Amino acid sequence: MLRRLARGDKGKQLQEIIKQVDAFPKVEDSYVTTNSFGGIVTLICWIGIALLLHSEINDFLKPNVEYKYEVDQEKDSKLSINVDMTIAMQCNLIGADVLDIWGQDIGNTELLKEELVPFELAENQKMFLKLQGAIKGFGQAHASLEDMMGDISNKLVPRDDHGIEVPKDACRIHGSIPVDKVKGNFHILSGRSVKIAGLGHAHLQFGEVKKNFSHRIDGLTFGDRINGMMYALDGEHRIAPTSEYSFQYYVQIVPTKYITKDLNVQTYQYTVQEQIRAIDHGSGSHGTAGIVIKYEFSPIAAIVQVKEKNWVIFLTRMLGVVGGIIGTSGLLNMVITESFDFLCGCFKKRTVPASTGS
Repeated sequence: MLRRLARGDKGKQLQEIIKQVDAFPKVEDSYVTTNSFGGIVTLICWIGIALLLHSEINDFLKPNVEYKYEVDQEKDSKLSINVDMTIAMQCNLIGADVLDIWGQDIGNTELLKEELVPFELAENQKMFLKLQGAIKGFGQAHASLEDMMGDISNKLVPRDDHGIEVPKDACRIHGSIPVDKVKGNFHILSGRSVKIAGLGHAHLQFGEVKKNFSHRIDGLTFGDRINGMMYALDGEHRIAPTSEYSFQYYVQIVPTKYITKDLNVQTYQYTVQEQIRAIDHGSGSHGTAGIVIKYEFSPIAAIVQVKEKNWVIFLTRMLGVVGGIIGTSGLLNMVITESFDFLCGCFKKRTVPASTGS
């Protein structure tokens, strides 16, 4: 019993010691008054806190992406052109080649595979391309949406024709071609491509051929492809109004390194401009009908680094927002209230009528 009392006394003594070091003054409830103006300021204060906290949380959830640029140190290295295209012509009527700026054949196009496929898309493929195009439209600000695509963003989803026989009227050309990092072009023209020793190559065509260079680019990348990442020409679809039509794509390739917590990869992003025109020698529009992708490598490499945000800094900012608004609103309330009382007091003194002696 005595021990329990002694423990109780020690607890009370400890509480008294803690009370003595209290740095925060307390005001009795009987000395606190409230008014409607203070209620309005308090309401505005809490609304401001909610809005700023919402902004801070959104900013914290967004990836912190830093961009750096440097001279490309791997100009002499090799990379692969990865292509997956479907052209609305039979495979034996067209040929693909890769040439450098001097017209020399620099790519082993025998590595490309050809297969007959239907050019008209199935309904499930149309839905896929529509979704892919919508996600591309959001841009890098919505990279998380691209991650949702996963592996299916790398190739067209398989057809689902529900058992209906569909004519195979197009040629799918797909595969990878190793090339040097020099300016060049990848093209698909009518006629089978034949290499001529010492002279480059030629496209041989026998008889009249009904050309149709309507095409779909299911994928075009340079170097290793990152799953879930969208590229400029993925899912692009072009229709040729006439048989003599030229499609030219001008591609500017930028070596890009992506660095995240779990990833450190080298890839090649690119921008593209295109020129589409009808070939009509009679009107002065000369050229050759076909699909030409002219590419050029930038001497400047980009480094994209995603850095994690610090939880301590985030919590500090949150507390600073709450404390700052509460402290500022309290000071503002006091200044306005005191100013209002002062002005009201002066007004009352001026309006009190002077007393007259009897």
